[in-house]
Amino acid sequence: MATDALSQVMGRIAEIRSRLGMVAPGGRFAEILDAKLDSRPGPVPPAAFVPASFTSRLAVLGPGPRGVVTASELSSYLDAGGIRERNGRLGGEGLLVEVSGGWSGQPLLLPPAAEAWEQMREAAAADGIDLRVIDAYRSWESQDRAYQAFLAGNKSANVLPPGKSRHGLGLAVDVTNGRIVGRSDPEWQWLQDNAWRFGWYPISNETWHWEFRGLGA
Repeated sequence: MATDALSQVMGRIAEIRSRLGMVAPGGRFAEILDAKLDSRPGPVPPAAFVPASFTSRLAVLGPGPRGVVTASELSSYLDAGGIRERNGRLGGEGLLVEVSGGWSGQPLLLPPAAEAWEQMREAAAADGIDLRVIDAYRSWESQDRAYQAFLAGNKSANVLPPGKSRHGLGLAVDVTNGRIVGRSDPEWQWLQDNAWRFGWYPISNETWHWEFRGLGA
């Protein structure tokens, strides 16, 4: 790898690692994510809210998908927090985490998806792929605006009604490189080959839309 290309990759990895520590103010998971970076134990959130297995996985240090939760752990996490019932209503509760790679604005995801996104983005950067996101968590209102535009024929891609999209759970991203990522793009090919290792999966009719479902989904 040429020196300038290597410098770009190392710079991207440094950016991703620094962004991982930037969480929403007052978030319940800030201490856990900070501890992961600083190698010091963090306080455990209430057991009624977060499964112990999820907490222990986030505490695993080092790069790679070792800290990514399984599909069953993700399901337990969503059930314990009553998150499914608050689709699109998660803002302002300290549940969402800022992640790196935003094309415009600051994307937000649920902590388990944020952890997996950052690890996946770091792995992609090491392969020379810059994963960027144009859309992540959507509020009820923003999902409704998109849905109404779809009903009016102003959006060609299918848009689910508010309360039904995984964007409203902070478990989905729309990937961009300045335009919609398609099958001819290196970002799409890399994700096709590697995203499952981090618990991210595509849907059949949208090449840009990827959902976090946990390992083994």
